[in-house]
Amino acid sequence: MHAESSNEANGRVDAYAAHIKTGDAVETPDGALWVVEAIASTETPMLALTSAYRSPDGRIYADAYDATHTSVPRELVTKVADARQVRR
Repeated sequence: MHAESSNEANGRVDAYAAHIKTGDAVETPDGALWVVEAIASTETPMLALTSAYRSPDGRIYADAYDATHTSVPRELVTKVADARQVRR
């Protein structure tokens, strides 16, 4: 039984890690980095995104100058960093 509860706990941790929240960094299929600014709960969940970049040391920064804004369906992005790891 202990193994089952450990698997359940790991499953919850993995599910939370994959959950996209405002401030998280995501990547689109073309390899572009974005920061999630808002999440719209519609029939097809949409994410409002602002362009981002990865610095030479590997940190992800939201574009502060000349930022690009777009929105895409949730299923088109992959989370690459939690909001705590994104610099503004």
